[in-house]
Amino acid sequence: MVDVLFVVPDLHQGGVGRCVHMMLESLPGYGLSTSIFCARAVDNELQPARATVRRGVARKLSGPAMYALAPWILWRLMAEIRRGRPAVVCSHGLFCNLLVAAARVLMPGAFRSVAFEHNSPRAHYQTTEHGWLKRLLLRLGYGMHDSVIGVSRGVVADLVEMVPSLRQKCRHIYNGVDLNRVRSQAREAFAARADDGLVHVVAVGRLVQGKGFETLIGAAGLLDDPGISITIIGEGPHRGQLEAQIAQQQPRSPVRLAGYAANPFPEVAAADIFVSTSERESFGIVLVEALCLGVPVVATNCPTGPAEILDDGRFGELVPVGNAGAVARAIASLARDPVRRRQLSTLGPRRAADFALDRHCKELVNLFEPLVRRQAPDRAGART
Repeated sequence: MVDVLFVVPDLHQGGVGRCVHMMLESLPGYGLSTSIFCARAVDNELQPARATVRRGVARKLSGPAMYALAPWILWRLMAEIRRGRPAVVCSHGLFCNLLVAAARVLMPGAFRSVAFEHNSPRAHYQTTEHGWLKRLLLRLGYGMHDSVIGVSRGVVADLVEMVPSLRQKCRHIYNGVDLNRVRSQAREAFAARADDGLVHVVAVGRLVQGKGFETLIGAAGLLDDPGISITIIGEGPHRGQLEAQIAQQQPRSPVRLAGYAANPFPEVAAADIFVSTSERESFGIVLVEALCLGVPVVATNCPTGPAEILDDGRFGELVPVGNAGAVARAIASLARDPVRRRQLSTLGPRRAADFALDRHCKELVNLFEPLVRRQAPDRAGART
């Protein structure tokens, strides 16, 4: 029997996959055994060292295909629950939260459950395709869980506004970041600050809709300053569009699309300014990583994580979403103000410590242990 079974769509290397992977690997060190069930497979998946990955479908699936195969994936999940007999099932994301809610109805008393919500419902479920249906399913399904966790205060506020009955079971737990790993990886392939007189700006993220890199490229054109260079680390389907935008604008502040980097931290650590131009970011792990490395941060004030991480501008500069002019002004202001950059560089690691993995794991233990104890009599009965 296992204490906590994590249920996720997949272990992709983005925010949710990284968060769950850290929980899966770290909690055994705090006395909780873990296992993992993925609805589907993806390329370049994170590989757990401590657990075998069980799957609903052992191939890549689009979002619509995953929903179409939900009955089969649910059947596979229930089989895994019968096999592993977890005390707690912890699901992440709307699809898996609904899947586990259905399993609770079909397997009454078999396990406790915790649903993690990584998206701001107000920002995400009102703008995505079939958003009305997702909001309806959220209202119907999330109440089935023992606890509902938002990854920021803003996510919790949105959830409670959408489903007032969740108020008593909903709270926030910020994502945890392995700060020691970030610092260690930054030293692995040390990138010295270039002595070229330029102010180096770095951004990291997949080249996809919602990351706002077109805004950053627009800001480069408005900067019109060859003394400021911008590097975007990441890969994705929007590369062609971004390349076309760069070619059309030909900004005097050069923009480089550096591609995917398994370890971006040496280049982040060597930067003068880190920029995030996301349109929505319920938490924002990359912001914590930049703060940890002492790099001054400029971030869009999108729903809802950046303002919470930067404490409404105390630990970095906040700018309006989609406003290339505001991004350009914030970058230019920091570029001209080395005193402010040094101040933010000093404050950053202190703020990052508030999101350290150890603190996160202790909060998870406080969440899971009471549920494990409450489920213990039912598990004992299952053995007899």
